[in-house]
Amino acid sequence: MARQAQGDNLAAETLYRAILAEEPAHDEANHNLGLLLAQRGADAASVPYFRAALKSRPDVGQYWLSYAGALLATGHSKEAQLVLTRGQQRGFGGAAVDSLLRQARTALTPSPADLCVERGTAQVEQGRMDAAVASYREAIALAPNHAEAHFRLGSILSETGHIAEGFAHYMKRAAIVHGGRPWRQERPEPAHRGKHDREQEAYLAQRLGSGGLDFHLEDGARLSCPAVNPANANLQLTQQWHDSQPQMVVIDNFLTPSALERLRLYCAGSTIWRRNYDAGYIGATPEDGFACPLMAQIAEEIRTTFPQIIGMHDFRYLGAFKYDSELSTGTNIHADNSAVNVNFYIAPDEANLDSESGGMDIWDISAPPGEEMRRFNGDEALARDFLKRSGGRLTRVPHRANRAVIFKSDLFHKTSDCRFDEGYLNKRINISLLFGRRPGAD
Repeated sequence: MARQAQGDNLAAETLYRAILAEEPAHDEANHNLGLLLAQRGADAASVPYFRAALKSRPDVGQYWLSYAGALLATGHSKEAQLVLTRGQQRGFGGAAVDSLLRQARTALTPSPADLCVERGTAQVEQGRMDAAVASYREAIALAPNHAEAHFRLGSILSETGHIAEGFAHYMKRAAIVHGGRPWRQERPEPAHRGKHDREQEAYLAQRLGSGGLDFHLEDGARLSCPAVNPANANLQLTQQWHDSQPQMVVIDNFLTPSALERLRLYCAGSTIWRRNYDAGYIGATPEDGFACPLMAQIAEEIRTTFPQIIGMHDFRYLGAFKYDSELSTGTNIHADNSAVNVNFYIAPDEANLDSESGGMDIWDISAPPGEEMRRFNGDEALARDFLKRSGGRLTRVPHRANRAVIFKSDLFHKTSDCRFDEGYLNKRINISLLFGRRPGAD
């Protein structure tokens, strides 16, 4: 605190971080580090430190103000209002609280574009998709950088057959939310996330000749040639799909060589890996930048290459998942609320240290629909007990580079045990595309 008072913020920050390494809940160290970060414009980075200080000492009125102010500065006006209201309920008030509350309430006043988005959302709930598209387009006309409007328009367009246009709006949302900001945030992070980001930063520094701290996208353009290998479209595969139990097919050489190479580079160099999972892996979503034109091409060609498998099912959603070689345990047993899942792998074969595993485990039992599926998806022990009582038979599909597994989405499945070599480019990556909705799904 003395160093901070003297203006030596770098020394003060170093000392605060050293304290937190030993005592993560230290309220003064958290609060003062949050102040330092906020003073230099890193408002988002300050939020978890202010939150930790308040959690440790909710009897300190300044902590309520600092936390609410950081939330307000990062656009979380509703959350700021809730924090201030709780503070008032505990007896904290005064001019500073009243001022922040006025700012929060003003920020919560919807703009004309916000009203269009709200109208579009109501129209989606009513099943009036064309009207919703028009509402979202109106919102974007009024406010071209309205991230939520781009996200919702991207979702509805891509799910109704307009994949390329929908993906373009997803990418616009990613640029609005993440563009011009450091992709590595100063915040407490799980070990696998920190390790990945350090390795990616080193990779980008070598590739780009710079630190690579800004939001960055590699070349994800469409190819002039096919992206999905057309040689795999044959009657034998279709027959296997209809006859198999569990219903699935395995396809090697899934992407064309040029598509596989471009996708590997995109996944390695693009700072799109924004989702953390407790089991030691991270994820990328369309709205965070995993909706490049190449991925739109792949989604479109899956439907046209395998019409007897995908049928009339529209694209629904996709995600990419990257696993740490030492710290990941993989996904739990779960099922998906869609009709068909297309899951494929892009890590090189030499990275996999166990050629008989590293891919996917699929059972021949479908998860019950509705609330029961949600319960099983959230409870590994419950799912295993159900599969045991049901006599579920396991099929293990080993990992292979450029291998795809297409299967009925509501079958119980999980990531197989994985042993991959160390090194940034050796991380296991699988990409999952969902098509259609499960009959009777809510």
